[in-house]
Amino acid sequence: MSDGVGIVEQKKLSLQLPAGGWRLASGDVFKEIDVAYEECGAPFTGDNAVFICHALTGDAHVAGMRPGERAPSGWWDGMVGPGRAIDTNRWHVVCANVLGGCSGTTGPMSRNPDTGRPYGSRFPRYTFSEAVDVYRMLLKQLGIEHLAALIGGSYGGMQVMDWITRCPDEVDKACLIATAATLNTEALAFDIVGRASITEDPAWRGGDYYETGDGKGPVVGLASARQLAHITYLSRDLLQAKFARGLQKNFVEAPPEEHKRREREFRTYFQIESYLDHQATKFINRFDANSYLHITRTMDLFDAGARYGSLEAACARVKAECLVVSYQGDILFSVAQSKDIAAALLKNGKRVTYCHLEAGTGHDSFLTDIDDLSGLVGGFLAPRKPRVMKWQSRLYGSVAKMVPRKAHVIDIGCGDGTLLDVLRQDRGATGDGVEIDIDRFKEAVSDGNMLLWEDADEGLNLASDKSYDMAICSDTLQEVKNPRGLLREVLRIADEAIVSFPNFAAYRIRLTLGFKGRLPVSKALPFQWYDTPNIHCITLKDFKSLCAADGIEVREIRAESRHPFGKFLLALGLANLGASRIVARIGRKR
Repeated sequence: MSDGVGIVEQKKLSLQLPAGGWRLASGDVFKEIDVAYEECGAPFTGDNAVFICHALTGDAHVAGMRPGERAPSGWWDGMVGPGRAIDTNRWHVVCANVLGGCSGTTGPMSRNPDTGRPYGSRFPRYTFSEAVDVYRMLLKQLGIEHLAALIGGSYGGMQVMDWITRCPDEVDKACLIATAATLNTEALAFDIVGRASITEDPAWRGGDYYETGDGKGPVVGLASARQLAHITYLSRDLLQAKFARGLQKNFVEAPPEEHKRREREFRTYFQIESYLDHQATKFINRFDANSYLHITRTMDLFDAGARYGSLEAACARVKAECLVVSYQGDILFSVAQSKDIAAALLKNGKRVTYCHLEAGTGHDSFLTDIDDLSGLVGGFLAPRKPRVMKWQSRLYGSVAKMVPRKAHVIDIGCGDGTLLDVLRQDRGATGDGVEIDIDRFKEAVSDGNMLLWEDADEGLNLASDKSYDMAICSDTLQEVKNPRGLLREVLRIADEAIVSFPNFAAYRIRLTLGFKGRLPVSKALPFQWYDTPNIHCITLKDFKSLCAADGIEVREIRAESRHPFGKFLLALGLANLGASRIVARIGRKR
């Protein structure tokens, strides 16, 4: 990995607001707004701007070192830099602190131009979308009218969702990471309790605490809110593995007076309590309670679909290509919520890739476990031009010939996307792939393919009925647990399907079993019995029998063999005996 972007200085820009100020939906008015932002990477050329929306309590320092630092401190430094996923040799990267924050952009602790004192309780009530509009005004003043990419995780991902649905002409590509179109009830509950911890703290004083005491205000309530929120940032499995019921050594070995204090305050000696105390202490030293109240409340009230009647209607407006990423163990933004976004985009015929990453560390994985995410984002933002070799066209020739020109296809078990590349080049086809192997998934995305992370055995739930001209199961049927269910699914989502599989009734297999008493290992079947992905031994006759039983019409069959005697048997019409591989085109009986 390179040394990164180096030193990045924070800049501040005063927005050019309308005469008399910017009137909000609430009726309140901002007479002035300053925005703290940072820029890094390649010079802006008109078509290479990438804007990154930070998470709930983040800031503009996405990458690099602040002046005077000796090591990178950017919150996403591993993702942003030369040769990294967001490659600063190519992209001009901008990140800004959100409206209402406390890291340079106008917020409750800023000076109220009407009074000359901190806003406090008089800070204008703004909406989630108005905070996004501040970003848009910033970019316009910087001379950036259009974004090559818009990227955000968590709260930042919700901002991306608002942006691409309200202002669809402004973005080419969008990354929505560990996020949702609106908060679920559990997430709302956490926020409600967290805000109550702050407002019930006597030091809050209705929001006017900046000129009282040390000016930090309700630090006890803010600490409690952070502790509560932090529980949702880690998966249950990670919390258990990291702490279990372990005891904190310095608690246990503390002097008797400390033990008595902990007893009086109903404290425990568990490591998890020490960890949460540590997170709270760090947080109250860098964040403002009023900012937390404003930002979380606007997030709670946001619903991407409400303005348009439904999420599906909102996604109909989207013009950007989208990458949607969810994480295993994320208890704050569930997998189902990411799938809802992807499904709504797909239903509207949008270009979308959905991937589920099994990091297992929970919501904060997008900040702490970025290896797979880097491959996805980097490949999505700057796909290479795939080079289809002649041998690859020959390998998939039988399948490709069955695909109508310019058909919209879905390749189930697409691997690294080679077949999709062949169909795009040789047949002018468009479409998506389905894959669950993450390394193959990333390779396919890097070729510019749109992919869906779905287990074929659990159903193709993201795709709606009849959304493709052709579904392809190339050497997939024998590897799934429920081939019958897969056939039903592919004919639900597509008018026709192409299915290819090794024919286990071929004469060479029969001879090997008959004379050697062992399962064959060959170019067509290169695996030993104990490590083969093939869990079903399909023959041509068995396949035809299943199709007949399920009302599936076999419309075309290509029986293939590489061997002279096999070809001879095929010439005699003995396909089940001579063919080593079958390619069939099927559909529902008319």
